[in-house]
Amino acid sequence: MYKKIINIFLLIFIFLLIFIHRGYSVEIVDRIVAVVDGEIITLVDLNKRLAPYLEKFKGKELSDNDKILIMKLKRKVLNDMIDDILIKNLAKKYKINVSDLEIKNYINNFRTRNNLTTEELKQQLKLEGMTYEEFYNKVRDDILRHRIITALVKRKVLVTEKEIKSYYEEHKKEYKKNKKVCLKIILLPSYGKAKEIYQEIQSNIDFETAAKRYSIGPNAQNGGDLGCLEYSDLNSKWKEVLDKLKAGEISRPFEYGDKGVILKLVNIQSGILESLDKVKNKIRQKLYAKKFEKLFKEFLNNLRKKAVIEIKL
Repeated sequence: MYKKIINIFLLIFIFLLIFIHRGYSVEIVDRIVAVVDGEIITLVDLNKRLAPYLEKFKGKELSDNDKILIMKLKRKVLNDMIDDILIKNLAKKYKINVSDLEIKNYINNFRTRNNLTTEELKQQLKLEGMTYEEFYNKVRDDILRHRIITALVKRKVLVTEKEIKSYYEEHKKEYKKNKKVCLKIILLPSYGKAKEIYQEIQSNIDFETAAKRYSIGPNAQNGGDLGCLEYSDLNSKWKEVLDKLKAGEISRPFEYGDKGVILKLVNIQSGILESLDKVKNKIRQKLYAKKFEKLFKEFLNNLRKKAVIEIKL
């Protein structure tokens, strides 16, 4: 009898240990990472939103640079989630709503554009780790966000003819049709490594030797030669870097994604200047986007100033 009682107490003790351990695990796995005007964001919420950004790190041994990049991504995504809550709360304040009919119409149009049945859409969402209900709510939030931004930000953005003409005069080299740049590249695993190799080029070796020795990019054994590329096809960051160079000069290292880059401008092939009338709409869109970004940042900053936000990441 005594032995039976001991066994019962032992089983209870083991059960309590398991229960406590499970409770502790849940605390580690899920916790509050931010509170926005009384609304919480959990670590599980954050990780779910972060998941698509972390696909490229799956099965990879993380370097220190990877860990820094992931932390930056976490902070950016968390800030986006905070902004979403602030915008939704603003919509409630102004009684701006999105009807079920609008959401269904949006989803139907989305399915039509992508040639998907409802079942196929659900299967696709499942592969991406999202339920149909979550997708439905996301569509609602996206429409709501667009409506708020249109009402309170976009209507304030104005681009004048004078601004368009002034931009054209100052940036004529951007509007040369068939302009080409002949380039060489040194692509490196990180920005830190690029800075190190740049110093070596400045003191010890030439660009081509450094490319053969260190570059992980294309045509490394040929000095990183990329040939001649259409200027209009280049990434805006590359244009910004190349616009500071003359033929034969080497750029300072810069970040491109999670890599480090050094460029050599071998030659420039000038094109034909397009007229203002032909490029006016492009310039208007560019200036509009720039002004909108500035106003949107100010809009979000004002929302944040008025809100009670506690970040615990």
